[in-house]
Amino acid sequence: MPRGFSKQRAGPLYALFYGGQFVLLGVQLPFFAGWLHIKGFSAAEIGLITGVALIARLALGPFIAFWADHQTDERRALRIVSFIFALGAAGLIFASGKILIAAAALIVLWAFGVLLPLSDGAVLRADRNGYLHYGQTRAAGSVFFLTTTILAGAAFTRFGIEASVWVMAAAAGFAFVVSLVLPQGAGGRGGAKPVSWREAPALLASPVFAAVLLSAGLTQGAHAVYYAFSYLRWTEIGYSDQTIGLLWATGVVAEVFVLTRARGVARRLSPAGLLTLGGGAAALRWTITALEPTLWVLFLIQILHAFTFAATYLGSVEFLDRAVPHRLVNTGMTLMSATGVGAITGVATVIAGFVWNGYGPASAYMIMAAMGVGALITALFIARRWDGKQIFA
Repeated sequence: MPRGFSKQRAGPLYALFYGGQFVLLGVQLPFFAGWLHIKGFSAAEIGLITGVALIARLALGPFIAFWADHQTDERRALRIVSFIFALGAAGLIFASGKILIAAAALIVLWAFGVLLPLSDGAVLRADRNGYLHYGQTRAAGSVFFLTTTILAGAAFTRFGIEASVWVMAAAAGFAFVVSLVLPQGAGGRGGAKPVSWREAPALLASPVFAAVLLSAGLTQGAHAVYYAFSYLRWTEIGYSDQTIGLLWATGVVAEVFVLTRARGVARRLSPAGLLTLGGGAAALRWTITALEPTLWVLFLIQILHAFTFAATYLGSVEFLDRAVPHRLVNTGMTLMSATGVGAITGVATVIAGFVWNGYGPASAYMIMAAMGVGALITALFIARRWDGKQIFA
């Protein structure tokens, strides 16, 4: 296939590939806990399912990334994981009984957690290879997420939350279909040698890399209560599914605003600066949320998602782009997602589920605020220790 034609297709196809993933996420994050709740799962059990799936990324994610880095066709890993992703989502429709439902939920949540960093790595390399614009392509996923939260909120208010798993299955199936037509070579290594077994541990041995893992992980992990339990509390207060969808959408609008300006933001702020903003915003956002403010204030603080998610995400990506050799990007991205964000979010979700049951929502959110403070302190350490150059030859 001519390179020019592949260049024309790469951006739209990877945007659609993100689209399938983020449509599922746009249903799963705001509404999936509600579906599990009507199937008989308690908050602690929902937290356990979510947490175990995230922790499982720590066990297998780096090995999958290492294998993916050694493939001559970068699409192979995306296709296999997409298939598992679709299989797990379809299982939610047909599973009966709490054990089978929990197994299907674990599969789809784990597969999404592995698929997204692999997708990010491929798209980041495609940007370097001149096929697409990373920030705009990634922002397309956020737009799909935004649209889904608005439409799904309205639809589930009218038709019931039972329809959520059908939407999730359709979205995951769509992502798998798109993976079959992604252009070869766009997200490839471009001739760079693949990572060796000895190099991945060397990344983790770097104090700066470990600090970025910790700072990004704490800030992203501080979304644990919001992701897993906000639906339960907001419906208890009396907010409709449509209102909840709009609350989520407000945060995503702020996220898209930052992501579509990724290159300009990255030129003005260092990775450490972006991580500092994220940690500080997390401390503020979850403290206010714990106080259960009025609805208009709740809408207002959703704007902080531009920092707690988007700025933190860009800080991580920009750090990898500047500090890590090209051949290690996929492994670095997965280590960031699995070891930092995945493991910390997983542990935080499990703990938050028990705290929520035992002490209430405010206590769970205050733990998230404390994680933001920890992320802020760690980001300040990064600013002092890292000179902006590669940490690994």
